Amino acid sequence: QISIASNSEREEILAFLEKKGLVANAWLIWNVSDALQRCVEWESVVICRLHDELVGVAYIIDQRKIPLIPPGWKPNDAYDVEIDAVDRKAVEPLIDAFPTDILGSFRVFRPMIQEYFQDLPDATHTDGDLYFTVSPENFRPVTGEKIIELIAADAHLFEGCERQPSWEDSGSRMFAILRNDRVATSAWLGFVTPKTATKKRVEAIMGLHTEAQYRRMGLGSQLVSYLTDMILQDGHVPVYWTELKNIASQGLAKKLGYWQFTQAIYYRWRKRA
Repeated sequence: QISIASNSEREEILAFLEKKGLVANAWLIWNVSDALQRCVEWESVVICRLHDELVGVAYIIDQRKIPLIPPGWKPNDAYDVEIDAVDRKAVEPLIDAFPTDILGSFRVFRPMIQEYFQDLPDATHTDGDLYFTVSPENFRPVTGEKIIELIAADAHLFEGCERQPSWEDSGSRMFAILRNDRVATSAWLGFVTPKTATKKRVEAIMGLHTEAQYRRMGLGSQLVSYLTDMILQDGHVPVYWTELKNIASQGLAKKLGYWQFTQAIYYRWRKRA
């Protein structure tokens, strides 16, 4: 059975996605939770049940209905989707709920769903970032430099730096290592998921940047280690991601005990009538 989910089903859906994989489904959990609470016309959550048991969830955002789009501008794809399900049989009814004869974009983290889209006729794909996480028992911290948290009033510390961050209120926090009263290395820290059934949340270390003159000194490793320790001490789950071509960043993560739990794959596909 396929239906459009309501906010009354939110906790059940979040528990299902967490059980399927809190880290792999972090962005899907966030989007589903947000969509069910906001109830706007351009977002929907489609669920699949088998004998009243939840077996699949898809988050769909209709790009054509989003307000404030500049006149004359057309999105590359008509709609975007994130999806998870217990097996391929549960994916198929969700696919049936997608629009027909218009191009959709699908961000897929789970290997089983990736295999399903790989077999769809005319589906094309692009390799995305690599995603890493670490557990307390595998974490290998490194220490050294003093690390501070920055706020908008500290913007002057970036004068003359390659990075010029935006201080919009995104809910993320910025941390940095200073050299000569200027930022040498910085990164953002922010929650990806709302509170879930286990009260654990996925917290991401994002946008790590080291100024060119301070690279290969281990500053990035020390900053990521510090933030990872903060996340683990708070009882949450750290996530770090990097581009496929960024071998140095991948090595940094592995040095600290992180392991790759998935790679995002982006599919584009048009369902035919």
